[in-house]
Amino acid sequence: MKFFTKYALAAALVLPMGFAFGANNADAASAVINKNLANGVNVRSEAKLGDNIIGLIDDENVSYEVKDEKNGWFLIDFEGKDAYVSAELFHHLEDTEVVSAANFRKEDNLNSEVFKVLEKGTEVKVLKIANNGFVKVEVEGKEGYIYNNLLKTFREINEQIASQNAQAQQAQQTQNTQNRQVANTGYTQQQSAPSYNQAPAQNNNQASQGGSNWAKEWIAQRESGGSYTAYNPNGGYYGRYQLNPSLVGYGASPAEQEAAADNYVAQRYGSWENAQAFWQRNGWY
Repeated sequence: MKFFTKYALAAALVLPMGFAFGANNADAASAVINKNLANGVNVRSEAKLGDNIIGLIDDENVSYEVKDEKNGWFLIDFEGKDAYVSAELFHHLEDTEVVSAANFRKEDNLNSEVFKVLEKGTEVKVLKIANNGFVKVEVEGKEGYIYNNLLKTFREINEQIASQNAQAQQAQQTQNTQNRQVANTGYTQQQSAPSYNQAPAQNNNQASQGGSNWAKEWIAQRESGGSYTAYNPNGGYYGRYQLNPSLVGYGASPAEQEAAADNYVAQRYGSWENAQAFWQRNGWY
């Protein structure tokens, strides 16, 4: 695990495609760059790759009116001109509704004051992607923050990501099994293990404390091979989830490691599925 403040802490979302925008839509759709996927996106004069670049978008705090979608491209209003950007690199901001009782907070963190608890079905106007997995919304004229997975459109996208990742994980496991059968060398399953020497994985009872979340276990296996005592002297990262020394000290119990890892992931990514998706793209979380 590493700490880079350069990346946005919003959940990594894959945009739903195929929606259309009418030119006379009173509430025009908008989009903002997804910093988890790209630090900057080229703005183009045509909906295709080539030497037609007319600008760059790299500010996650600026949203752009989306006029249309065409074959994976957004037609946007860029500095007063029609232009195109790759749709998959943007968050689509559209009005949605709460899918279950949700805390409507003053700020984008779990320790923030709660204005009120919104009932299931409450309609909200999405304003922007915020930090820590939160989304800034407007409810009955008041602005505040709601965790992304409590909003219908965001939850649907998160579920799609989780399903895709689960399928990828299953495919990888199948491939690893086939590789072992072909090699027949007696070595354990291949995986992206850390480069440093680590302690052996603990027994099954201890490893089971990692939880049933597939994404959590996926990360644990790649960070430490599942060992609660793995230690990386380069940075002092320790344990099953290779946490920073500021989060968990050397020799921390499995229970302490689990609690610290859950808290870290909840604050930074919102879910283990989002953390796993980020790890898969960047090789760390």
